Amino acid sequence: MIKRKNKTFVQSLGNILATLTVVSVAACNMSPDYKRPSASIATEWPIGPAYGPPPPSGITMPPQAYNVGWKVFFRDPVLSQLISMSLANNRDLRESIENIAASRANYIQQRAEIFPTINAGAGATYQGIPSSVQGVSGGKKVQHFNELQTGFGISNYELDLFDHVRSLARAARESYLAQQENTISLQISLISEVANSYMAWLADMECVRIIHENVVNRENNLRLIQGLRHYGQQNAQAVAQAVELVQQARSQEQVYLRTAAADMTNLVLLVGQPIPQEILQRAGNNPSLNNFVAMPEVSAGMPSDLLERRPDIRVAEHQIKEANANVGYARAAFFPSIELTTSGGTASSRFAGMFGPYSALWQFAPSISVPLMDEGKNLAQLRSAKAKLRAAVAHYQKTVQSAFKDVSDALAARNTLKEKLIADRTTAKASEQDYNLSYARFRNGIDSFLSALVAQNTMLTAQISAVQSHLQYLQSLSTLYRTLGGGWSEDNPTQSSTKESASSVVMKRG
Repeated sequence: MIKRKNKTFVQSLGNILATLTVVSVAACNMSPDYKRPSASIATEWPIGPAYGPPPPSGITMPPQAYNVGWKVFFRDPVLSQLISMSLANNRDLRESIENIAASRANYIQQRAEIFPTINAGAGATYQGIPSSVQGVSGGKKVQHFNELQTGFGISNYELDLFDHVRSLARAARESYLAQQENTISLQISLISEVANSYMAWLADMECVRIIHENVVNRENNLRLIQGLRHYGQQNAQAVAQAVELVQQARSQEQVYLRTAAADMTNLVLLVGQPIPQEILQRAGNNPSLNNFVAMPEVSAGMPSDLLERRPDIRVAEHQIKEANANVGYARAAFFPSIELTTSGGTASSRFAGMFGPYSALWQFAPSISVPLMDEGKNLAQLRSAKAKLRAAVAHYQKTVQSAFKDVSDALAARNTLKEKLIADRTTAKASEQDYNLSYARFRNGIDSFLSALVAQNTMLTAQISAVQSHLQYLQSLSTLYRTLGGGWSEDNPTQSSTKESASSVVMKRG
């Protein structure tokens, strides 16, 4: 009968705790109702000569950037392998992934504060006290006291009736989600940087080859002029001009060699490990942008798509929600704080009586704290939280406007650089033809050697300019893809049954 009463006590205590927990979890919400701020951007992309003519009606548009995986967009096999290596080894990305794990653990820890922590324990106390201290005369000189206890309890559990604890949990959750989006943004930027660095290396190596061919050509011309000078058909000025042209080309060649070396060291840093030579050898004996597999066209979609696709915008929105939760936490400070300490178990002076009749031991100690005078501390905390919320809203709107600007600039760059590339390539071909004609006229004694020198120098400048325009155009495509929020998924998201998330990356690399 006694055991049944003890069991009834335990069940009653459990029911009380469960009820209090449910009340705590389902208590009122002090955070303001969230509403996404206005984007403050145009509903259409800019139009004008820099952006090209609008597409004709009825024409099927290319897929939007966020529906094109990075392996589908960056189709060059060497670049694809370099990007895969960077995603596995880049140290900045690793650091960001570990920050996700830390942020997630912090959120789980904060969320656990909503629920009571129940601890179980057991203890024993053995004492020997002189009889004189107890005021007992005669008998034993030492009185022995034994106490054995077992049970479970809850210490200082706050009943979250006024959204004090849950506000902190919501803030921690938004911080965790923002860190996830930061990692996605870093990955997109990393992919774009690897692509731009690799294309820059290809362009500089192509420039080195072009300049070296010009050095060889100019050296041949120098030997020709020196020979004609020996026979009195050219003067010393023509020789000096030929020497000057050779040395100019050699100096320019060293500049591009240094630049190409810097491109490679930067690429190694982004990849996060030395790049095996067999990978670079796949680019050919004469690396060039002409052998690079070009990226496909992507459409910009609507400006409002940025709000859902750009990770930096999603970060700013999570920061608003975090600030919103902190306002709820500041409001909760004006309301009473209720804490609960309780324990239950058994106690006896002998082990045999630990679970016997009348051995139940329990304690129920609720406490309440009501703020009365705080010299304006809580009010200042609330004002600070509201100010930070307004600042987060302003930051969000600025982020959206900056994203709109990035895409607009990238759209203008794609169109104008494409036209510039066509013009520079035409100029390079015309300059080459001009040099060939000028050199032929010199060999036939029609013009002086100076005309051929000027034409040769113009040809080299035009060839280098055409290579740089090609690089800028390809990099503008990569930049447009990044600014539109592409580059997170490996393949087309619309063709994948599941979308990889930052948390799954943490699990893979954990």
